[in-house]
Amino acid sequence: MKNIASYIFPLLLIIVGGGLLIIGMQQGQNAWVLLGAGLALLAGVVALLLQLGIISRQVGMIVGILFAVIAIGLAYRNYRSVVEVIEFNERKAQSDKLVIQGLKDIRTAELGYKEATGNFTGSIDVLTNFLKNGTIPMVKSIGQVPDSLTELKALELKLIVRDTILAPALDSLFMTKKALEGRAYPFDLNTFANSPVSKKPYLLRAGVINSSGRSVPVFMARDPQPIVAGDTLLVGNLEKYSVAGNWTGE
Repeated sequence: MKNIASYIFPLLLIIVGGGLLIIGMQQGQNAWVLLGAGLALLAGVVALLLQLGIISRQVGMIVGILFAVIAIGLAYRNYRSVVEVIEFNERKAQSDKLVIQGLKDIRTAELGYKEATGNFTGSIDVLTNFLKNGTIPMVKSIGQVPDSLTELKALELKLIVRDTILAPALDSLFMTKKALEGRAYPFDLNTFANSPVSKKPYLLRAGVINSSGRSVPVFMARDPQPIVAGDTLLVGNLEKYSVAGNWTGE
């Protein structure tokens, strides 16, 4: 029984290592997983040969030390692979946060441009010039609304009047207290047109679609250089009227 017991551990290594190697190949695991499974299988074979007396204890010792060094290297590589995934996800989350803020700024500018002109624009230069020099019509109430009345009722009673004024686009859209709150980074008109991550201009398009027999302006802006191919952040839609972004929470 003692002689039989000495073969159990080598046989278990062979079975476990071989099984993991087969499963790993079937599931398409990476090279590090397959290498670890292969080494476990090989360690079992060496241990079995040592028990059978086919190889000497000196050779077995050398192979054991070699396997130990390789095992430490694999353990460190597996640790780094996990850490690298975590670090990449953190970088991507931070990158997405910045790009989303930029796309929101494009959307805000486009909506202001549409309010001023009736259409969206597919030109970043036109949009930037609008923010620099354009104006937005704003309705301003003149007078005092009594606490007992709504603004609409006060307007009907001519206690207040409304007047349309032209306000600077930049100040109206981006310099108000509400607009400055909760931003991922400060607004800068000089870099407004570029992604804060890749520093490349956002890809912007605009058009007109037919909806229920009438022409509806649409636009779409997207990240010029996403970190992950096929995972492009964008806002707007060219096929239907929508100014929503494709990120979580929109």
